[in-house]
Amino acid sequence: MYTGIRRSYTLLVQLLMEVIEELGTDRGIEMLQTAVERQADVIEKELRDRIPPEMPPIKKGITVYRDFMESAGAEVTLRDEDDGQATFWVKRCPFYEALLDVGIDCGYFLGGLCTHLTLPAIQATLTRFDPRLKLETRIVRESAEELCLERIYLEKP
Repeated sequence: MYTGIRRSYTLLVQLLMEVIEELGTDRGIEMLQTAVERQADVIEKELRDRIPPEMPPIKKGITVYRDFMESAGAEVTLRDEDDGQATFWVKRCPFYEALLDVGIDCGYFLGGLCTHLTLPAIQATLTRFDPRLKLETRIVRESAEELCLERIYLEKP
C-alpha cells in the first residue's frame, strides 16, 4: 500500500511540475491553493463525526494531523503534548520519497513541497476545526534517513 501511495504522490509532483512549466510558478501555486481549500472541505466532512465540538483544540489538531499524515502513508509519532501545543516526529514520508523518485531535492522544489502542498493542506483542515490552530515545521529532514519535526500549536489572540 505504501508504494502505491508514494507512486500517487510521484504522479502529483510530475503533474505539478508540468502545470508550473506551462502556466508559471505563481499561477501553479494559486491553482494548488484552490485545490487545497477544496480538499480541506472534503476532509472536514470525513472527520466531523470523529471530532466533537467540545474536544479540546489541541486534541482536535492531533486528530486532524494524524489522520492526514497517516492516511497519506506517513509514519508519525507524537513526541510531546500539552494544552497549547503538540509536536510530531515524521519518519517515513511518501511526500518526501515522491520528490526523491523524480530526482528533486525537497528543499529546492518551490521552496519545499511541504511548504506549498502538505502543510497548507493540513492547515486548511485545522482551521475548519479551530481557526486558532496553527502548524509549523521545526526541523526539516535533509535525507531519507532523517526525521522532520512538526508542531501544532494554539495561536494566542
